[in-house]
Amino acid sequence: MASDFSRLMKQDFSDIEAAAKAWHELSTTMDSVTDRHRKQVTGPLYHSWKGDDAESALFYLEDVESRIGVVETEAMAIATVLKTTGFWMEQAQNALRNAVRRAEEDDFEVDDDGLISDRMIADLPRNSQVVAEARGALLQEHRARIDAALSDARKASNDGVRALTELNGDILTDPFKNDAEAESAQDTKKALKALGWEPPQIPEDDPKAAAEWWKALSPEERQTYTTLYPREIGATDGLPTDVRDDANRTALAQELNLLQDGYYKDKEKVFPGESGETSNQRLNNALLLRDRLDAGDSAPKGKELYLLGYDSKDDGRAIIAMGNPDTAAHTGILVPGTNTTMEGVPGQLERIDKLQNAADKQADGESVAMVTWLGYDAPEAKLTDFNSVAGTGRAEDAAPDLRQFVAGTQASHDGSPSHTTVIGHSYGSTVVGAAASGGDGLGADDVVAVGSPGMTVDEASDLQMDPEHVWIGTAEDDSVVKETSGLTLGPDPGKKSFGGNNIEVDTHGHSGYWDRGSQSLANQGAVIAGKQPTEVPKKELPHLDMPPQADDPPGL
Repeated sequence: MASDFSRLMKQDFSDIEAAAKAWHELSTTMDSVTDRHRKQVTGPLYHSWKGDDAESALFYLEDVESRIGVVETEAMAIATVLKTTGFWMEQAQNALRNAVRRAEEDDFEVDDDGLISDRMIADLPRNSQVVAEARGALLQEHRARIDAALSDARKASNDGVRALTELNGDILTDPFKNDAEAESAQDTKKALKALGWEPPQIPEDDPKAAAEWWKALSPEERQTYTTLYPREIGATDGLPTDVRDDANRTALAQELNLLQDGYYKDKEKVFPGESGETSNQRLNNALLLRDRLDAGDSAPKGKELYLLGYDSKDDGRAIIAMGNPDTAAHTGILVPGTNTTMEGVPGQLERIDKLQNAADKQADGESVAMVTWLGYDAPEAKLTDFNSVAGTGRAEDAAPDLRQFVAGTQASHDGSPSHTTVIGHSYGSTVVGAAASGGDGLGADDVVAVGSPGMTVDEASDLQMDPEHVWIGTAEDDSVVKETSGLTLGPDPGKKSFGGNNIEVDTHGHSGYWDRGSQSLANQGAVIAGKQPTEVPKKELPHLDMPPQADDPPGL
């Protein structure tokens, strides 16, 4: 049997390279299959098939999709293990061959088992003890180099075996395995840990640097990171929209699988330190988000949904684009206000759908993308936590994230930057004001505030942008503006002293700004499309003396 030395000296690593390539291609194919399955199978069925049979069939199809996801993740992990193991063993082989060459250059002999002998010792005179000792020391140095190379090769091989052992694939063959995606994600982490694989070194809090980092990666590296580190890739502002959507959907599916399995086993252990009630809320939030995304999988071109960020904890957070901001000529970002939770996401998507339609009509054929940005902990309008809605704390906490998100849409855009409009509704306008007035500004071309109780600043000029691009919309009977502006969140932005531009609003109440066919909606669409909206004179807006309105629906 050949020694480790002999085998490593002669090893051809082309077979490992070919195997790694094949597994990588399988993973990439599964990613494509998942996308087609969503858009061509489950997506259309969600709209056209209802009833008990439909629910049963869709449950089965979702399980199939889940197992396709398992193949995608584990195949990429196997490819990574093989490639990494092959790389380190080839490095060890190069070190071994160099060690042998250097030994032979010093007139030592190395046999097929790696043993070193010194043919010069026999020819030395008896009085050459100093030379003999020097030759002996040199022989030991060569021996140490050979041993180190063999040790590195054995370690790489053993690490590879341990990593592959974690990826045994049995979760695909068990029809009763309910946590396939979650277990696959855990197995992948164990495999990469056994391999000593380092997570991607993504530039933090710098969308431009993150975009450059991504561009510098090879296509193979991009696919590897997206598949094996979906949560990290999906959360990085500055990376391409379609990449983040793919990564976030994978992360959501894995988390949902874990939560569903934990629901039936032991809620307390799904997320360490969280109660069963908290985990159950996570599950509900994840299901709501998943179902709404599934319903949009068959959307026509320009209406596709892209998941750009989410968090299932507590009230839930979700950042979803309608249309691709990376390719759109105009991008609108809607920041919702008080009481907006994951349950309010469908309503927020309806609003950005209306805004996109309104902008499309005025964009002269140029593309428009819209984003609903529930990327912060929206305050709750309840007496037990009045400070959350009456104070600027939530807005100030959200401001850096909103600034970074806007910068990310610009960094990931193809070609010249998209014309960007950020719209804040209710407390969302307070968030927009805090983001624009802090740091280096919001970086948007236009800002719109509708139903604003205050933007944390006294004047439009404090928003670090041209006041001529600050637009204010206020319904005459908006009781939120009437009752709360000028108190703790800043003055009423609609007043002349603020210095913004007041757009015409013909809708009623605090949540009517997106009524179909309204001038209010059309004016917001005009701003998004870079056109001039219908204004009203810069003067004190009339506010009717009305009693407070009935509670608005979730997501004020």
